[in-house]
Amino acid sequence: MSYQKPTVLIIIHHYLPGYRTGGPVRSVSNLVEWLGDEFQFLILTSDRDAGTTEPYPGVRAGVWQQVGKAQVRYLSPEELSLVNFRRIIREIDYDVMYLDSILGRTSILTLLLRLYRLLPRKPIILAPRGHLGQGALQQKSTKKAAFLRLARVLSLYSGLIWYATSEGERDEIIQHFGQREAEHIHVLANLPATTVQGTNRSRPVKRPDHLRIVFLSRISRKKNLHFALETLREIQGGIEFGIYGPLEDEAYWAECLEIIKALPGNVKVQYRGAVPFDQVMEVLSQYHLFYLPTLHENYGHVILEALSADCPVLISDQTPWKDLEVSGAGWAVPLDRISDFENAMKMMLSLDEEQYQDKIGKVYRYREKYLQTEKTLEKLKQCLIEILAESST
Repeated sequence: MSYQKPTVLIIIHHYLPGYRTGGPVRSVSNLVEWLGDEFQFLILTSDRDAGTTEPYPGVRAGVWQQVGKAQVRYLSPEELSLVNFRRIIREIDYDVMYLDSILGRTSILTLLLRLYRLLPRKPIILAPRGHLGQGALQQKSTKKAAFLRLARVLSLYSGLIWYATSEGERDEIIQHFGQREAEHIHVLANLPATTVQGTNRSRPVKRPDHLRIVFLSRISRKKNLHFALETLREIQGGIEFGIYGPLEDEAYWAECLEIIKALPGNVKVQYRGAVPFDQVMEVLSQYHLFYLPTLHENYGHVILEALSADCPVLISDQTPWKDLEVSGAGWAVPLDRISDFENAMKMMLSLDEEQYQDKIGKVYRYREKYLQTEKTLEKLKQCLIEILAESST
């Protein structure tokens, strides 16, 4: 395969139409849609979504097909063996490779092939996607710590180009792989979806003493749903709490169900399943408050989507969204200050429709100030151009 435009080969374990892994799929699909007119994107990915055993309906494995502005090849489990994966990559004419996720299976397969010099000597960009954050590493911590120690011994991640989405993620890379990596790190914000510019969707009227709250994320310990449920115990007034997201951890969900059973009668909780990306904004617009006390997010696409659905947000301070309260668009609260989470919900509970409209206005102004897409695009394009120029010399 040969292309006139500079060609970026993206390797990501799950991609569209999958949605169960959340942010990584959003990040890559946004990148493709924004830059797909200037770069040729080729994507290698699994033929099934996370946590499922059946291939995507209507998707043919082993052949290239157009998905948005990218050519995508979906791989069967057999094609994801080390030998077959090497053969497939070596058949592709690309200029730079982009690996999404530091701990993803396909990323590790690729880096092992590179370690044994079984891949073309071309630049590789690696996006950690938040996997080096403290909250993320707390999950399956023994296994992850052992793997990272081995990776350092093997120099598995040496000589790469790092794509950090925040200064915090830059510091995490240096913490785990040493100061020598600093000169290879590019700090570039994630791109929002091309359609995230606010909505005109109808939403429920806000009455005093009634609040519709939404949690939309993977049901896993990292996302901290049990914490959100626990903070509802002392809230007086009518609470409707909607939970959306794939059940990634069944044992953890069972713990959450026990908390739900013990909640007072004024709190009504409903689990409504996973939501495809094209329905997320519609779901969020049906609630008054988005609640995600996550242990760690390197970006948090769903936070921006909530703001774009005119929904104030209540999140932990373990994300890049630190200045919400100053702007009036929401709250970013340390996880040890439980009363602050409760007070935020009580304040939202007290609002009438006029007061809530004022809150929406602050959400809108914050969102418009935050979205500096053109600046991010230019920095990202310049970064790719520089990498391509260096690799050709």
